[in-house]
Amino acid sequence: MFNCKITIRMLLFLVIANVNGEEDYSRRGSGSTDFDVLIFTQSWPKTVCFTWKESSASHTCTLPKDQNEWTIHGIWPSQYHKMGPQFCDKSKPFDAKALKDLQSELQEKWIDVEYGKESYSFWEHEWNKHGTCAAQLRQLDTEVKYFGEGLHLLGIYDMKNVLAKASILPGQIHNATTILNAVERVLGKRSVLICRENHKTGELYILEIRICFDKTLGLINCDGVYGYPTNCNSYKDVIYPGEVPHLYNVVQV
Repeated sequence: MFNCKITIRMLLFLVIANVNGEEDYSRRGSGSTDFDVLIFTQSWPKTVCFTWKESSASHTCTLPKDQNEWTIHGIWPSQYHKMGPQFCDKSKPFDAKALKDLQSELQEKWIDVEYGKESYSFWEHEWNKHGTCAAQLRQLDTEVKYFGEGLHLLGIYDMKNVLAKASILPGQIHNATTILNAVERVLGKRSVLICRENHKTGELYILEIRICFDKTLGLINCDGVYGYPTNCNSYKDVIYPGEVPHLYNVVQV
């Protein structure tokens, strides 16, 4: 029964790939397993929730206890100017039991906003699609190392703290350039800003901020990665939502 549920959820991931910011990766994949850079992607859960709810009013969101906390989306090996590689090694299937010691921390910091803390499908998706490619590196060659490194990077580069140091706080409105410049001032490196548009109102919301690392896990500029520097409409300001827009059926873990 558990495997059946996981299979159904994985199919849903493919159907709604545009919800979680990975649609570009699906469209621009490469057949090669080589990569140039690691993209560490953090999501703003309130915008993830909005997007999930926008696809169906019956959808329920699960948000972290800290309402101002950013969460991990993934560590994505990528080639310059295109996306991929993806799904690199079928001999390394996801094993939920391997994450037993990390599970409680992952449920809060690498949270599945869409399916809740009892679901493994988000972690399975990230491992199969990206982790098996990152596993070419000794530092990331097991599930424990891959997910553990994500938690480690969040501890250092948590966007809640990075943006706050630049006086950018939830509930405020800024243009995309201001946000990108703020991240660069604090971290000393250029990042990628991903927005999500409210199709009813035309408003733009912060969805993700992506920072980049070389294969030694040293922080580098994101110049040259697909989507750099932003997908945000340059003629519109960007809202950093202080609450979920059109809030419905939200569960706080």
